[in-house]
Amino acid sequence: MSAPARLSGLTWAALVLVLVVYPVVYSSGFMGDIVRPIITEHSRRHWWWFWWANMAFHWLPFGVVWLALWRSGETWTSIGVDWGWFRRWRWPIAAVLGLLVVAALVMPRVYYGDATPPISQAFFLAPVTATERLWVIWCAITAGVTEEVLFRGFALTRLARVLRSAWLALPITVVAFLFIHGKPRDVGGLVAYTLAGLGFGVPFILLGLRRLEALIAIHFAIDASMVLAP
Repeated sequence: MSAPARLSGLTWAALVLVLVVYPVVYSSGFMGDIVRPIITEHSRRHWWWFWWANMAFHWLPFGVVWLALWRSGETWTSIGVDWGWFRRWRWPIAAVLGLLVVAALVMPRVYYGDATPPISQAFFLAPVTATERLWVIWCAITAGVTEEVLFRGFALTRLARVLRSAWLALPITVVAFLFIHGKPRDVGGLVAYTLAGLGFGVPFILLGLRRLEALIAIHFAIDASMVLAP
């Protein structure tokens, strides 16, 4: 049996950041201090702080992963993603984005008329105003790209090199993915994010740790549906 593959020090650091530091910090209560006023005071300022903090949590680890790939002389295809796929499908993608932008501008008037509520009727983290809905489109792009790269493309492929099995790596990534959405507040949240981690991880493994771009597109579509929330 061949020995486990060696990973560079920076690759190990990126794995620790993605699978340990990110989930621990995110679920430590730090984000709860931002989220609480959204629920109790209907603070839209804290709504914006929450989503800006989310951007930092997504893009900082993504930057470290990109650096680890670059320093190791590896391409994005080594983590199963072909960015050219988005270029080839640019016109359908542009059409979907255009429809989402139109929806973001129209839906507040459809739902609320002239009386914009202080908080979404669907989910307290969902957008209310047109500006917030436009921002959520960008957040959906961010989450689709970064979460799939971090927790599927990068984590699964690199752990598979060490463990010699992506299936053994899968539970680790599922647990990390669960806690980057905060400590589960109830059984429903626990089940939902566990199933989401499996729902994206299992197909990626079955596809031979390739075709991550399809999972990115699906992830984006799910998150972008918040634009339609009342």
